[in-house]
Amino acid sequence: MALIALIGASETLPDGSLRALVTVAGETLIERQAARLADVGVTHIAVAVGAVPAELLATCDRIRRRGIRVTSVRVAGDLMNMVESDDRIILVADGLRASGTHYAAIARPGSPAILVTGDTMLTQGFERIDATRRWGGLACISDKMVADLAAMPGEWDMMLTLLRLAVQAGARRLYCEPALFEQGEIAIVTDRPTAALIEQSSLQQVEYGGMGLGRSAIMMPLIRLAGPLLVKSPNTARYLPYITAFLWIIVALLAASGLAAAGALIAVFGGLGLAGMRFLSAFRAESAAQDRARAVIRTFAWGLLAIFPWLLSLAGPAHKMPPFSEAALAPCLAAAILLARWLYEDSGERRRFHWLLPDADQAWILLAPALLFGFAPLMFAILPLLALLQILLWVRLARRPESR
Repeated sequence: MALIALIGASETLPDGSLRALVTVAGETLIERQAARLADVGVTHIAVAVGAVPAELLATCDRIRRRGIRVTSVRVAGDLMNMVESDDRIILVADGLRASGTHYAAIARPGSPAILVTGDTMLTQGFERIDATRRWGGLACISDKMVADLAAMPGEWDMMLTLLRLAVQAGARRLYCEPALFEQGEIAIVTDRPTAALIEQSSLQQVEYGGMGLGRSAIMMPLIRLAGPLLVKSPNTARYLPYITAFLWIIVALLAASGLAAAGALIAVFGGLGLAGMRFLSAFRAESAAQDRARAVIRTFAWGLLAIFPWLLSLAGPAHKMPPFSEAALAPCLAAAILLARWLYEDSGERRRFHWLLPDADQAWILLAPALLFGFAPLMFAILPLLALLQILLWVRLARRPESR
């Protein structure tokens, strides 16, 4: 049983260009759709087209380079040639912009399902399902429905006809709140002004996410100020992981060369790179790959903090062991940050006051001036105690019942 997708890419804008190629936050709608589909296990995408302009061909080539098969289809027979027995097909409306959670919900194993929402002013761009419901832009259908469409005489709109067949077959309905359309989390992009509004709304609503005082209070606010520039170019998301990883390698090399203060300063910029990757993951087609790359780089940065004094001992001919205040307390600091992350991730729905917890960004920001002005041993002694104090304060506040 395979999971296949059918993406609509035939609707045009008032200027004659394809709706699927509208750019939001530096990526085309169809590339974002393909990436979200890949995240839920789709390996073969059919693109329902009328004409195939050069720009669409180039976009499909970019999608193929990410390891996804892309096939253009014009009639139901073309789609039928791709589908085998027991395959499931995900329908994606032309011009849809939705979050990964919606794709994950519709792709779950089970009987055919349709994402539906209320009939409001904000959902007029979606196909009507009945008197009170409209299509939410995603559906999962069976191979039998594709066969039924292929057997129908005449020419039919593949996307809408398959949707109607799913409705008539009594497919499950997954309800999506209309408020999500107001927030821009899910929408049909009908023109470029709408795309600009969605981009602006998305930038304003990106949450800092995760835990840590350094990231929440310093790194992410700085990244958010630069957010409109970061999302404009697809090259930013493509190269930022490499730049960030290179910065952390430089930190290790500087420390091993005895340039501790310079290494700590570069580590601050490395933290900004990780925060930028976290920010871009809310927009970019490479979000899943970026999340994996960010996890690897973050783990390397955390380990680097634990062994930083030992790297310094490699510099110079003597290779002296670092003082106890640094050699023993640096791993303690890293362990306290790891404990904070474990407690935060284990807290489930009680993830409040995340900004109180210690993180590596906070440590590097405080270590940089300490190394520069020569009081690093004192700072290495203070930071683990400060981290434990932050954890205790977080435990006390986060586990206090919320006021009603």
